[in-house]
Amino acid sequence: MGFVPMAALGIEFLLDGRALAAVPLVMSAIYLPAIVASARATPRRRAVLRGVVAASIAMVFVSLPFLGPTLAVVLVPATALLAVAGGLIFQR
Repeated sequence: MGFVPMAALGIEFLLDGRALAAVPLVMSAIYLPAIVASARATPRRRAVLRGVVAASIAMVFVSLPFLGPTLAVVLVPATALLAVAGGLIFQR
């Protein structure tokens, strides 16, 4: 879920001709391990999802001065769903 907004932002920057268009595209690649871990039955699924959650939270705080609060608002649902799937919140 976080992959799509970041990739869309990167494509928008690319079409606008901005020099930093590659940054959101690279940032969207952070979510690829979560996609693979969710699609395949891997023994390290929770660890991968927790790592992606940590990277997503760090990415939001690092990008706040550059992109403003828009990115934080866009990534909140993806980060929350990853946190639930990774067992960080609402654990049994």
